[in-house]
Amino acid sequence: MLSTSMRRSITADSTDAVVGSRLLYAAGLLLFALGIFKTVSLRLSESLLVLGLLATACASLQLIVLGMLVELRGRIKGKTGDSAPMRVS
Repeated sequence: MLSTSMRRSITADSTDAVVGSRLLYAAGLLLFALGIFKTVSLRLSESLLVLGLLATACASLQLIVLGMLVELRGRIKGKTGDSAPMRVS
């Protein structure tokens, strides 16, 4: 009895996916803005500046793509109904 109640989810997977994807989108945007600001403020040669800007863009795009995958997984699990929120009576 206790083991089955401990496995139940408190929130729906679709809700978790929405929150997770929004956090990843915000982290990607924040990383992009702060990374560009920091890279531009350094005294770098032209080639190192371009490399730093590309590295910042790649890291932020990875977070955005990960957010898309989390959102897609939440939609798929939401349609199949694998996990429902726990009801308190």
